[in-house]
Parts: sequence; structure tokens; C-alpha cells
Amino acid sequence: MVMMLPFVTGTLAVWFGLVGRRRPCVTFWLLTLVIFAAWCNYHMTSPLALSL
Repeated sequence: MVMMLPFVTGTLAVWFGLVGRRRPCVTFWLLTLVIFAAWCNYHMTSPLALSL
């Protein structure tokens, strides 16, 4: 479920943009950016567990 969060917030941002609601649109875009940045930081700093 957590993997769907940026897609849901991005979809909400696009929908709010299409209906003309600027403030929620920008808010959801910024929330999506923060989620992507947090996941990028987590995945770039955690050890890569490969089973060979």
C-alpha cells in the first residue's frame, strides 16, 4: 500500500489541477515530491541486500 502513495498523491494533484483548484494541486505535488525524496534517501543509504 505504501508503494502506491506517490501515485495516489500525484493523481490527486493532476485531478485538482484539471478542476482548477490550484492550492490543493500544488500541495499534493509538493507532498509527492517529499515522498519521492524520502524514499530516494532511504534506498540510497540502505545496504543493498542481494542473494546470489
